[in-house]
Amino acid sequence: MRVKEVRTLMKSGGSVVISLPKEWIEGMKLKPGDNVELLVTKDAIIVKTLTVEKLDKTTRLTYHDEIRHVIDHIIAAYLLGYNNIVVDIPKTVKDLFDIEFSKIKNKLMGLEIVEYSNNRVVLKTLIDPLELQPIDILKRMWQITRESIEESITSILEEDIELANRVILKDDEIDRLYFYMVRMLRSCAEDPALQTRLNLSNINLLDFRVAAYLLENINDRALDIASATQQGILKAFDKLFLEKLVVSKELLKDNHDDVYRVFFNNETELLYALLERINKIKLELTLSRLTSRELGVYEQVLMIAKMQYDLAELSWIPLTR
Repeated sequence: MRVKEVRTLMKSGGSVVISLPKEWIEGMKLKPGDNVELLVTKDAIIVKTLTVEKLDKTTRLTYHDEIRHVIDHIIAAYLLGYNNIVVDIPKTVKDLFDIEFSKIKNKLMGLEIVEYSNNRVVLKTLIDPLELQPIDILKRMWQITRESIEESITSILEEDIELANRVILKDDEIDRLYFYMVRMLRSCAEDPALQTRLNLSNINLLDFRVAAYLLENINDRALDIASATQQGILKAFDKLFLEKLVVSKELLKDNHDDVYRVFFNNETELLYALLERINKIKLELTLSRLTSRELGVYEQVLMIAKMQYDLAELSWIPLTR
């Protein structure tokens, strides 16, 4: 439990010192002469004991009547930052468990089965949280979504089913990165020491969570566009609409590049250009009459553009790094 206190700095010889709460010292069983670790950031210092290691978070799940419920609880436990997930499950439904778990395993980065006995399955997250920084996850998500935007629209314009399938595969990678990002940010919210080691402020935790959500949704919109690709699809679109779709694709790519610069480099002056492009996309794709297929693509493209602007608006608070 966190307790906020105000303490006064005191001078001792040539140093400035501060006392630590007596209750905390006694709880950690520390005494004068013991060493502690200081985690120093721009605006905070966290005191961490060297003698007490944080235990892995463990949760236990039990199968009742629906294997899908077990899978859903495994996903929830992963997102909540549990390192060990113990599942009590009868041998009679293990084949079904294997089938259902295989469908979601690739979305849960680092989660592996480490024990598989008659009535129990033990899963453990093996990845070190310090190995993959949240900011690097976001940058990778940015790269993938840009590729998905370009490839999804191109797959329509060229009736390229193989290219559309590549977008579908990218969506699995985006989901995996998004789930891991949520897990990391929740773990930081619970563990200030981890948050400090990752050099993240409280504002970063909020902004990164929203940014990851928007990027995942942008990729979903690109997936919807790619999923419409099939042989003969061009016959369902007006020639003028396709010409305007080419222009819109370039505008979305420029948007994504500028949003990256706004978000990571705080180049907020680019926000005005983003707004102009969004309005231009509206004008480009607005015809006197749209077919149902054209309207579907138009809505997805416009949603991508709006979410790009939402991403850029997060940049008003500079990143700590």
